[in-house]
Amino acid sequence: MRIVLLAVGVPLALGLGLSGCTWVKPEAGADDVVVRTATQVGQCERIGQTTTSVRDRVAAVQRRPGRVEEELETLARNSAAELGGNTLVADGPVRDGQRRFLIYRCPR
Repeated sequence: MRIVLLAVGVPLALGLGLSGCTWVKPEAGADDVVVRTATQVGQCERIGQTTTSVRDRVAAVQRRPGRVEEELETLARNSAAELGGNTLVADGPVRDGQRRFLIYRCPR
């Protein structure tokens, strides 16, 4: 009985504890990148795209969708800043911990 509890309980507790952690940190310039809708980038120049991915499960436990989406966006902001972009548009929904973003340079 104890072995079963340890075999199931420890990974479950670890997964629940880690599911609240944010693993992705913004890099220099990422805070200046904004997220817009496709209709808001008519005056902008598209300069690239990025597909970001994070773990959507930890120890077989589904992570909170909002946290996954936040981390994907942070990674996309980092990529946009590296390419000299200042605006992102999500190009579809989050699927299996992945999301594609279009990167734009917009007048300020």
